[in-house]
Amino acid sequence: MQTAASGRAAAAGQVAGRFRDLQGLRQTVGGVGLLLLFGFELTVSPNQSRLSIQAGLPSLFGLAVFVLGLGLVVVAVVGVTRWYDRSYGRAAPTRAQWWRGAMAGFVGLLAFLIAFQVEEGAHISLNLMLTVLSAWVAGYWLYIGRPMIHYLVFAAAGLALSGISVAGLPPATFVWHLREATLFFAIASIVGGLIDHRILARALTERSIGEPA
Repeated sequence: MQTAASGRAAAAGQVAGRFRDLQGLRQTVGGVGLLLLFGFELTVSPNQSRLSIQAGLPSLFGLAVFVLGLGLVVVAVVGVTRWYDRSYGRAAPTRAQWWRGAMAGFVGLLAFLIAFQVEEGAHISLNLMLTVLSAWVAGYWLYIGRPMIHYLVFAAAGLALSGISVAGLPPATFVWHLREATLFFAIASIVGGLIDHRILARALTERSIGEPA
């Protein structure tokens, strides 16, 4: 039977092993950037296809706002990273961790691009892009640790939303599906990042309190 002390030790080991991954404010800032992208997508007619979108040019003002917002997000991510280094210390990822993260990102991006191409080329009711993103979030839950149950909740919600689109809510068009996928990933990144940061901050605070003077 697991004791309270062993449970706390396991939780501490979980946090230590995912120290950089749990620095969630970077992820939250990235989610804000995705919200900017979602706002940019709202300027596109929901009945357009990808080809017609590429044929037209966005307004200069809309493009300028998007580029400016993207630049601010990059600056914010760098600032948040430095704040974490000053506040909690710096921990470089191991080579194995770096490769796992890179492969997870590559596979997720490749799967999303394939779904993107399929949705553009064939009219399907299921939001395939949202389904792929939900599956990626579920995979991230397995990677970061099963106690981080909020990612499993996000994945289940995303799969449910992708199924609802079969009923035409909202309309099953390429642009609407892209909007849904962007908004879902933005919200999951923002909320998940805030929860991760809270888990990390609380674990480090409890550790410092429990350490002998």
